[in-house]
Amino acid sequence: MEKITVNAELLFTLESKQQWVNRVPDILPEKIRGGETWIWIDKNGDVFECGLDFRVAEEKATFPCKVYRLSNVAGAHG
Repeated sequence: MEKITVNAELLFTLESKQQWVNRVPDILPEKIRGGETWIWIDKNGDVFECGLDFRVAEEKATFPCKVYRLSNVAGAHG
């Protein structure tokens, strides 16, 4: 497995699966670019892709889930 580094803006943090249930989608900010990408990452650097990941993260104690807006090349150099 290769580790990578990306530039991103922290949008918010979820401390538990229950916070995900209670706060999303209300907490989601407006997108500022059409092709904008967000990445949801646990404390081990693994990515959340679906509801099952939130359940497993709770079982494995890998919260918090940090949600980032990835920086694009044009935005970083514009």
